[in-house]
Amino acid sequence: MIEVEVKLPIPDPEEIKNRILEAGFKEQRFIEERDTYFDNACGDIRANGAALRVRETKDCRTGKKQAQINYKGKKLDTQTMTRRELETGVEDGAVCREILQALGYSPAEPEVIKNRTMLQKDFITACLDDVHGLGSFLELEILVESEEKKDAALDQIKDILNSLGYQVSDSVQTSYLSMLQRKADKEGYQNE
Repeated sequence: MIEVEVKLPIPDPEEIKNRILEAGFKEQRFIEERDTYFDNACGDIRANGAALRVRETKDCRTGKKQAQINYKGKKLDTQTMTRRELETGVEDGAVCREILQALGYSPAEPEVIKNRTMLQKDFITACLDDVHGLGSFLELEILVESEEKKDAALDQIKDILNSLGYQVSDSVQTSYLSMLQRKADKEGYQNE
């Protein structure tokens, strides 16, 4: 699958949520996600623009937990976070992390923790993320079966962004992990 995605920082998540609901989206879930990213000893995965992670999700309303392993390939353009994505559920996230470490993969620091409100309209998912240590973000994504369909999906996302007063140029092309690492590096440098 190809995940066509844009991500942008937002100052007022409640206002954006209300506007998204007015546009016909329906709230689906409120969850906490904990992502542990992995790389090999040479750092090849991240150096190649890809990502390997174990995600543990807890439904904040029911307490139900689930886990999955994800691989995200290189970004397919310079404007968005669009990339090939492979994911599957795993029975136990802790055991999956141990397996990856036994195979020589190391977890990247820090763990990415976010509270996520998921809204859906047709095939479009809107996520309002409160990322611990970073703040609030809006992610809009559509999963498509092939690269040939990504431009049409991106046009749909652009229409939603425009209706909210944003453009693709307002989005960021950096993962939450990279943002947190840059912030930690900057804060560590300033504290020395």
